[in-house]
Amino acid sequence: MYSKVCVLLLAIVLSQAKPQGNLPDNRLVTFMLQTTGLSHSNPERSLSCFDYYLPLLKELADQFKVDYHNCLESAKLARQNVDGSTENNRTQLNDAAMEACAVLSTCSQKSDSIEFFHCYTDAGSDGSKSLYAISANATELLDQVHEKYRIIDISEKSCTSKTERAHTEKTADTYEEFNKCLAGVSPVPEPIPTTTPESTGSAPEDL
Repeated sequence: MYSKVCVLLLAIVLSQAKPQGNLPDNRLVTFMLQTTGLSHSNPERSLSCFDYYLPLLKELADQFKVDYHNCLESAKLARQNVDGSTENNRTQLNDAAMEACAVLSTCSQKSDSIEFFHCYTDAGSDGSKSLYAISANATELLDQVHEKYRIIDISEKSCTSKTERAHTEKTADTYEEFNKCLAGVSPVPEPIPTTTPESTGSAPEDL
């Protein structure tokens, strides 16, 4: 019995590692230690409880990983959409900068000293106006992108927080029922068919 339980235990603990390098959830290990007495008092019943609840806990962990990943991916896509929406603005700024530089480059080709200095005088004045406009436009666009990114970050945080909360609540309820099963307070549930995790988290909206 216990060799089978240990294999399932290891699989559950490893599967409950959260995204982004968080440590595995050790609640199952703690639960096992706390219910050792119950497991020994009725090994056959305990095995039936483990057979039902360990796969259920793994399913919850897998679902959590899917939902959490969807939150991150949706936020990533939203940021990519923001970047894509600025493509025309970036092209216009690049064109304006190239045009200002092109005007200055023509001055170096003047052989007459009067034309040479006169060219740089005019080009420098016009170039200053162009560069100021470029800087002002870039600053305004940067503020807009920062604000959109900020909203995406808030939405992403809300999504991951809701996902974590839902997982925590469902897992806590499952452990409570698991403990009742081991204690003989509630009957051993009938086995449930294995299902593929589907996204249930609230992913950030694309902005």
